[in-house]
Amino acid sequence: MINPLTSEFARLFHLRSTLCVGIAAAVLLAAFGLGQAALGVLIGMGLFVATSAFLYEVGRSLFNASPARRSRVMAALSSVGRLAFLAVSLALVSRLGRSVLIASCGGLLFGQMNLHRAYSLRERSGPCSNS
Repeated sequence: MINPLTSEFARLFHLRSTLCVGIAAAVLLAAFGLGQAALGVLIGMGLFVATSAFLYEVGRSLFNASPARRSRVMAALSSVGRLAFLAVSLALVSRLGRSVLIASCGGLLFGQMNLHRAYSLRERSGPCSNS
């Protein structure tokens, strides 16, 4: 059986570090009596993983798509679809309360920032030029 946290998808989107810090933050929030905020962080992490999975699968299918027109349409529809998914998901989360909604947006933001940080550090550690 393949471990999902060691797959190409998890390495590409740096899910191990994101999920570890997100779960630790949720545990700390719950320990301080902020159960709704902890739930929101976990929901935000789940939404980040789901949208990353959508992005990964669309990217894989774009590599296999042969007509250029079909690829452009698929990329455009997938972007709109991911945004619609997030909008509907966050609208449903808002029914749980304001603190859950804000914490889930924070979880989403943290996932994006962790991904950006990881790729920024990778660019800096690239080959140096002496000119």
